[in-house]
Amino acid sequence: MNWIVQGLDREQLLDRLPAIGGAFRQLYESVFELPQVSAETLELCRLRLAQLHRSAADFALEECPVSAPQRAQLQDWPQSPLFSDEQRACLAFTEVYAMDCSAITDAQADAVKAHIGEEGLVALLQALGVFDGLIRLGLIWQAKPAGVRQHGQ
Repeated sequence: MNWIVQGLDREQLLDRLPAIGGAFRQLYESVFELPQVSAETLELCRLRLAQLHRSAADFALEECPVSAPQRAQLQDWPQSPLFSDEQRACLAFTEVYAMDCSAITDAQADAVKAHIGEEGLVALLQALGVFDGLIRLGLIWQAKPAGVRQHGQ
């Protein structure tokens, strides 16, 4: 149940906001098509944000396939050998972004740029803003995602 409209999922809530719902869906879908960052890396970052914000519903989603072992070890990505250097740089950046984006250091930004370039850093920032916003709104609205493939289905 949510305090805006009881019993609706996020998709249904977006339908009730016609001025922004369609545009937001287009923006969200376009994030995974950004050529500067792989969809797999973006999905890992989205999943990590879901973990950090304790959104089990968002973690259960599968927007882009990632390996089951990577998903299972995502919380331990710094020690796991399953993640590439690019993924590690982006995940480190994501963790700081989730806590306080003003705390991101030049070194963290440079680590991302070393793998995906300056345009990739901008694309990552855009994607994180979209993911973070939707996860936080879902938590505030108490509305779970719907209409998206669930992991394992």
